[in-house]
Amino acid sequence: MKKELMIEGMKCEGCASTVVEKLQAVEGVERVAVDLETKQAIVESQNDIDAALFDQALSDTNYTVTSN
Repeated sequence: MKKELMIEGMKCEGCASTVVEKLQAVEGVERVAVDLETKQAIVESQNDIDAALFDQALSDTNYTVTSN
């Protein structure tokens, strides 16, 4: 399954790397790609993952999921 998430707060490649690292740590996530320009993350997984888990994964950062 593919899920598109809008991420607020990313400003640089370091930000994007942190978001990828945090989202990949969510159980069931197989692949994460982040587009810094569009502030979008594409998350791929075998099963549907509740968007709340992505919010929780970013809770200790300055980034937030604004839509999915």
